[in-house]
Amino acid sequence: MAFTYDLTTNIGKVRLLIPDNDEDAYDLEDDEITYFLDQCGASVAAAAVRACKWLARKYSKKATFSADGLSVQLGERAQMFAARAKELEAELLGGIASVELDRQDAYHDEATQTDYESRIVYIKV
Repeated sequence: MAFTYDLTTNIGKVRLLIPDNDEDAYDLEDDEITYFLDQCGASVAAAAVRACKWLARKYSKKATFSADGLSVQLGERAQMFAARAKELEAELLGGIASVELDRQDAYHDEATQTDYESRIVYIKV
């Protein structure tokens, strides 16, 4: 079982976002995180969303029970990972960005100021 937590790597960054950074009790192997990164084009945030959704499905199949003073609440872990997936997805998809556009339709601002300003428009009343 491989576990690394180094914030200079994408694996470490995904672990931080999930969070899955406890060496003694981690949920994902490095290979599994690498798979999510490969599926998402190395996007750390998108890989973290997929990992959280996968962990939510994994824990939703596991039992929640109490016996002999021991209580195992894996349903709560499933809910926690599902909620974290929604948070990460909102951050990933909710941001607004602007990009510079280069017009390709032959319209030019200088043309409107020079070629068309000298025209006289007649309005019939």
